[in-house]
Amino acid sequence: MISVQGRPTPGRDGIGRREILRAGALSLFGMSLDRVLKAEAATAARGKAKSVILLYLFGGPSIHETFDPKPDAPVEYRGEFGSTPTSVPGVHFCEHLPKMAKWMHRSTLIRSAGHNVNEHDAGSYYALTGMPPDAQQALTQDASKAPSLSAVFQYLARDESRSLPASVWMPCPTGWGEKMVRPGPYAGYLGGKYDPLFTTFETEALRVPKDYPWDGRTFKGRIRLPDAILHPDLKIDRLQGRRELLADLQRQAGRLGASEAYERFDAFHKKAFDILTDTAPDSPWRAFDLDEEPSRVQEAYGRNIFGQSTLTARRLIERGARFVTASWDTFSKLGGDSLAWDTHWHHFPIYKNNRLPELDHAYSALCADLQSRGLLDETLVVVMGEMGRTPKINNNKGGGRDHWSYLQNVLLTGAGVQQGMVYGSSDKKGQMPESNPVGPADLIATIYAALGIDPSTLIQDQAGRLRPILADGEPIRKILA
Repeated sequence: MISVQGRPTPGRDGIGRREILRAGALSLFGMSLDRVLKAEAATAARGKAKSVILLYLFGGPSIHETFDPKPDAPVEYRGEFGSTPTSVPGVHFCEHLPKMAKWMHRSTLIRSAGHNVNEHDAGSYYALTGMPPDAQQALTQDASKAPSLSAVFQYLARDESRSLPASVWMPCPTGWGEKMVRPGPYAGYLGGKYDPLFTTFETEALRVPKDYPWDGRTFKGRIRLPDAILHPDLKIDRLQGRRELLADLQRQAGRLGASEAYERFDAFHKKAFDILTDTAPDSPWRAFDLDEEPSRVQEAYGRNIFGQSTLTARRLIERGARFVTASWDTFSKLGGDSLAWDTHWHHFPIYKNNRLPELDHAYSALCADLQSRGLLDETLVVVMGEMGRTPKINNNKGGGRDHWSYLQNVLLTGAGVQQGMVYGSSDKKGQMPESNPVGPADLIATIYAALGIDPSTLIQDQAGRLRPILADGEPIRKILA
């Protein structure tokens, strides 16, 4: 018999979820998401969240200029900005996040998150998988690595009958805009077919900033599905218009849909084919067509890549996706912004004129939209990066903050978590956690628990070995609703 280690968590009938895993581990490995949730419902109080939207701020946002301002710290720590009160008395955000501040009463703010991997690639891997990286994991992403949160959702939903993938990552794979592959969001030992669906996008107003990597302009574009992923057996030349390509594919759909060549497509080749041949008025793939949204809604989210990704995330959740990531990435090789939140220089003008307003608009529009549609009570919105930034300002090109993984903030809003709660604290200068430190594994375990999924549930890797969804970490019970 297989034993899953850990303290049992009593259910309403007195039987712990981990005890049930011990008693029936062989029947639990590889179960679908639907079966996991049914098992949880039968043995313990389920989490209230059904879906997750992750707003991933790659590069590392500063706590001082987001959710933990330090007005009493020396100026070289507190920075140039003031603070604004939130909807929870005594809790303040940065003055340039006034819209986000109004949603604090629906949120749990973790002010004591952090880890010791002070590098973007390895830090992203750690933040998204909960697994501490080895020396090579900052450089590679292969089948030996742990799966990300988003990939696990894709795996758990593999037996479900669904049109949309369970997990989608927008606007592009991490590093795509720099023509590189950054580790983190992939399926690792589960196999590449369980990667989230990665979109791409077409950029607008290409340019190469001359003064520094951000020239004050908003980076715009349009999210695209992977409609160029076609198998050579389709024998279709690249056509200029999407409409012509779609018509050509539809003419061949009857023949190729059941052909041996079509069956040899991997999961994403098939999905690309399905996307292009599904033209029904109620197709869930229309989630990506933002032209269906009123202009005022698009304006509320922001007419930029991050705003579009966030709006599309809401449309995907409405149509049945379970885990959707809107990532703020870098685009140095595409003629666009190359910093994301990695502001080693010109930190304050970049935050004031771009980062904070775009985040403020997109997040607040998302929360309002979800609430008006009755979805905020079943959707958990997570705002985080892979690290924070140094508490002390450097003197580089107008002042910046450097890498600082040891302290960061995580904002959890909506379903499955306590409302109006601050968990943990940082010291007076914003250097280190002062109480209740939270590492990546505990954070991911908490997100699973908010959805009613036990992180010790067993899944099967490509070699047939049974592994827990999360190798380490315990849910933070005080945070859970």
